[in-house]
Amino acid sequence: MGALKRRRSAMVVFAVVACTALVLSLAPASAFDPNGNVYRFDYNVDATTHMKTLNSDIVIKGGRFMGGIDFGTGELRGSITLPATTFSYPAGALGLVTATAKIVPTKPVTGMVDLNTLTVAATSSFNIRIVSAYAAGTTSPNLVGDFCRTSTPVTVTMSGAASLGEASTFSGEFTMPKLIYCGFAQTQALNLVMAGPGNTFTATATPRG
Repeated sequence: MGALKRRRSAMVVFAVVACTALVLSLAPASAFDPNGNVYRFDYNVDATTHMKTLNSDIVIKGGRFMGGIDFGTGELRGSITLPATTFSYPAGALGLVTATAKIVPTKPVTGMVDLNTLTVAATSSFNIRIVSAYAAGTTSPNLVGDFCRTSTPVTVTMSGAASLGEASTFSGEFTMPKLIYCGFAQTQALNLVMAGPGNTFTATATPRG
């Protein structure tokens, strides 16, 4: 396979940036065909999640995606790192609450690349942990405690076509599971504004360097 075709094929890996502060474990090289030709990649990632019920965007910038594509099978595996992010939500008598979220991986990013059409479908699976939540204008107490998280993993499948040599944008839709262990009042407040289907994830990725 020529160098140009390899470069074009590598661009499609951008679609796996579904996730939102995220660290996923890169699958070991042995997961690929030992006789295959594996292309290793490294990209910058910026992402935006639109929460339908909250009717608000959560923006994450400065992420990184690393991994590989097996040119023999079209299999893609990788790891994504996204920084922690903050968002605000209404919490009844407390008014507006500002929360910090972190995403904890449950599986590696996996997918398949069509090397002819430069399209990809790849899936990330992770739990969202609400690290802290404070009433507006305060820094204490942490309203959600130390164990606030999604009740089941979030699964996001991203798809799209790559643009050669330019930033490429991909998107997917996901259902936000209910949150648990956030304290009675904040569990209810968070689930009212976050849990449910119809949320979208949009990501833009560019080659590093």
